Amino acid sequence: MKKIHVLRIIGECASGGTEAIALNYYKNFDHDQIAMDFLFYGPSLPRFKEELEKYGDKVFNVDYYSKHLIKSCRQIKKIVKSGNYDVVHSQLNSLSFFPLFSAKLGGASVRLASNHSTSNFKYEKGKSILKNLLKPSVKLVATDYAACSRHAGEWMFGKKDFSQGKVKIIYNALELQKFSFSKEIREKIRERENWKNKIIVGHVGRLSTQKNHMFLLDVFSEFKKTHENALLLLVGDGKMYDTIMEKVKKLELDNSVLFFGTRFDINELMQAMDIFVFPSLYEGLGNVINEAQTSGLPCLVSTNVPNEVDITDSVKHLSLNENAKTWAKQMSVLLNETERENQIEKMRLANYDVKIESKKLVEYYYSLIGKKGVLK
Repeated sequence: MKKIHVLRIIGECASGGTEAIALNYYKNFDHDQIAMDFLFYGPSLPRFKEELEKYGDKVFNVDYYSKHLIKSCRQIKKIVKSGNYDVVHSQLNSLSFFPLFSAKLGGASVRLASNHSTSNFKYEKGKSILKNLLKPSVKLVATDYAACSRHAGEWMFGKKDFSQGKVKIIYNALELQKFSFSKEIREKIRERENWKNKIIVGHVGRLSTQKNHMFLLDVFSEFKKTHENALLLLVGDGKMYDTIMEKVKKLELDNSVLFFGTRFDINELMQAMDIFVFPSLYEGLGNVINEAQTSGLPCLVSTNVPNEVDITDSVKHLSLNENAKTWAKQMSVLLNETERENQIEKMRLANYDVKIESKKLVEYYYSLIGKKGVLK
């Protein structure tokens, strides 16, 4: 059986959801069946190169499309042409038009467009206009379609194509055992960080408009009025750091909001949290919710997060039309009602075990090039 050769185009490297998921899949592949190179716009973190070099695969870095569009397209065309890839898999939502157009010029016969996001005109008008303008063009250069959820698939490719089975769901699978609730890890982290008598309110996500940190701070400020020992833990980096910090000071929360930046121990930090709050303006799925509920955390999320994320009973949706005080009250209810449990089996049955899903993805790649793989 031919070893399949794939180029996976990630986008910018911020150690966030999509790139972490791609690496999870990669680490669980049968590397006798598949060779996969990664391509990033701009620099990438050393851990990607270190992991891929173990199997003789490569990491490519091209110029940002936002700064040097034509140059980056030419770079991708050259990489694809010299790599002779069986499949080029791009996961840049509607921006996949640019790398897949380049891949087509480079001779790639199988070009997979995979979507992980949506848009929201109310809160991000300019960005949403661009995303929606590019959507039809992606279908002109992609030979196959995929998404992380029904919601993301229908938004990107249309309800008709989704209902006709033209969109493959590639689940944002996890290394479930890493996120499974552990009292030992929880106690270790809380002791290390001096959180023993604290209520830890957690959030993981880019410091960006989409993740709605400004409203999250309002909610936490209300929650703090009735829970003086509460701390807000923000994991992630982004362009809005200064803006968010300014609001933290305005609300006089300097000693109660912790900025942890980019982390690779999110699974352990989630063990130490008491509740997870995620008031996003829009999401293709919201993969960190899957991580949080795998760890048994009660999760309060906005109604803009697709219901597909509701795998366990620990997820509660609340509208952003409700005020911060109402959100804070719901947090208190969830804290009192939720008992942390092992959720691995529920997550596995919902197709989120990367050990299983990685085999399915290799099979899918084989199907795209007309080959028949063998699950091991």
